[in-house]
Amino acid sequence: MVAIDETTLGLAFAVLGVVFSIAWLALGLYGINSLREIRSALADDDAEVDGS
Repeated sequence: MVAIDETTLGLAFAVLGVVFSIAWLALGLYGINSLREIRSALADDDAEVDGS
């Protein structure tokens, strides 16, 4: 079993920080893409209203 000392804790928190940072970036990119889809859908709706 691994001894729990300062180095192990530091490495564990560093790995968790990297994992959470990657997850945060992925969620941010997903959110940006979702907002772009919503904006384009609203633009399509406006074009249909203006065109009729």
